[in-house]
Amino acid sequence: MPWLESAAELERARAERPVVVHAPRGELFGVFTPAAPAAPARGRCAVLFTRPRSHRNRMWVEGARRLASHGFACFRFDYHGTGDSGGDSAFLNPNHPYRDDALAVLRHLREQLGQPRFVLSGACFDARTALSAFDGEGAAIDGLVFTAAPMMELDTLVKADADRKGWRHLLRALGSAENWRALTRPERWRYMAAVTSRVARRSVVGRRGRLPLAAGFLEHFDAWCRSEARALFLYGEQDAEYQSFQVASEWLFPALPAAVRARIEIEVWPGLVHDGYHEMGRQREVLERTLAWIEALPVPAAGARDGGAGAGREAAWTSA
Repeated sequence: MPWLESAAELERARAERPVVVHAPRGELFGVFTPAAPAAPARGRCAVLFTRPRSHRNRMWVEGARRLASHGFACFRFDYHGTGDSGGDSAFLNPNHPYRDDALAVLRHLREQLGQPRFVLSGACFDARTALSAFDGEGAAIDGLVFTAAPMMELDTLVKADADRKGWRHLLRALGSAENWRALTRPERWRYMAAVTSRVARRSVVGRRGRLPLAAGFLEHFDAWCRSEARALFLYGEQDAEYQSFQVASEWLFPALPAAVRARIEIEVWPGLVHDGYHEMGRQREVLERTLAWIEALPVPAAGARDGGAGAGREAAWTSA
């Protein structure tokens, strides 16, 4: 166990209860952690998107109980096809997020557990799934922690990452024991093969121009813009996913109205954040920053919108 639970967190552990959510692609199993009755009410339910629902080293078990002891309700769950949930498993492509699962969870929390407002958190695929929930539930979401997620199509991201790498970089990478351990995951083999192929082709045909962001990301980001939610974008400067974020920083974010840009916080840390989850120290840093950001959100004003009908605003920006 990575932490020693306080008395307040142990009390929240004993108050937890299992929840089954009916969703289009299979029943979803989750754990609801109610807010401590004696804590100041924060008026929000934190939904922690991850796989499995505990995350690495049970970090979201700790996160949920700590937030609950401070007045937040919390929910963590397994997507369809994973963990204890029903449905079929499949390759998780960030550009095809499990929006149906996300919407089913938020609506169940509202209709069955009385949770009208939400703050969402996720990394990579989970961040893109959390973002997709703004398309349908944007009016009910007050905050988003968006950690180290790609914003391009996967093949485009590989091209962008390969364009900043060369044979010298790849040889250094192959000398890293950590990288070899990561290759036990099939998706890392696919990524490594694609990058190597791209570097080889580039050495013959040269570099290509700027690469676009994914249409699905732009659609869901526009839904975030039309909400009133705040967002923290957290990346590591060595993350492969950081390349697509740099594209967004260069041309997407500057085009936003000032009031929308003011709701965005950006943090770029040295080293890795995405694959840094495999290192306990970096994992703890991400956990602590995520919880601190959620807790710092202003308490919703009395009479705040209950949401559920979408943001209902005109688009904050338009893509070319």
